[in-house]
Amino acid sequence: MTEEEKIQEDIEERKIIVDLWKTKMHGEIIGIKQKEQYMAKDRQFNPDLELIGEVKEKKKEIEETIGYVGYRKKLWDEIPSKLERRLVIKLFSKSMYHQGTLEEMVGREFTRSLSARQDFPSFMGMVDGSEYMIPLNKTRGGWLFPEWFVFRIDDEKGFIPIILKHKKGPGIDYRVVNGIGDEQFGLINGRKFDIGGRYDITLKSSDERLLSNVLVRTLILFATSLKFHSDINNKVKEGTKLMKKGEWLPPLSQSELDLKRNPRAILRK
Repeated sequence: MTEEEKIQEDIEERKIIVDLWKTKMHGEIIGIKQKEQYMAKDRQFNPDLELIGEVKEKKKEIEETIGYVGYRKKLWDEIPSKLERRLVIKLFSKSMYHQGTLEEMVGREFTRSLSARQDFPSFMGMVDGSEYMIPLNKTRGGWLFPEWFVFRIDDEKGFIPIILKHKKGPGIDYRVVNGIGDEQFGLINGRKFDIGGRYDITLKSSDERLLSNVLVRTLILFATSLKFHSDINNKVKEGTKLMKKGEWLPPLSQSELDLKRNPRAILRK
């Protein structure tokens, strides 16, 4: 067996489907009693959490439900001013245990957009299985450049920089690239004609770290956030213009400030 054949034999594949529902009247929308049960089971299931989609993993052509995604309505739908909305997305297992959260970092995205003269959304990920926070930021985009997002996976072996490179075309597709070697090992394929929103995530690698649950959960949260990106981009553009005129300053939530809090300062108190 040649070295190339051995590498091909070691390559494994994961296929994940993020299926966002077309309407809120989907069968998985839960009643008050069931919602209370989920809230009692896991405190990350907030009273205002709106489930908006199902997550499946495809193995040998069989699709199995592995979780659900939702967002905090109170921080998005129920805020009168679109400029003051803040996106918080959550991922739960099939049995409704928390597996990850992606929070919009308003202060960071407006500060970066002021200096870059582009709309640069910014998020912070907290994913089950990772001891470390996962900043996820747009680092490139505009009329002449395709949109790029970047995050990194940290563990005891070091870190892996992951770049999500938008593919120009009719769909919402992102190439998943390992920054070490600039090697594509996956694709987020947004289905063009799906009304609710569907994203097929395919990863192929012989490196188990590139197929880990931490990386997969981060990609699921990112794919779910794409439903809201147009509104976030418009918010950042409009808000940045007002900030440059000295007419507005985005409010910061206590949750966002807590995520930025210096742990060494806390220990010294």
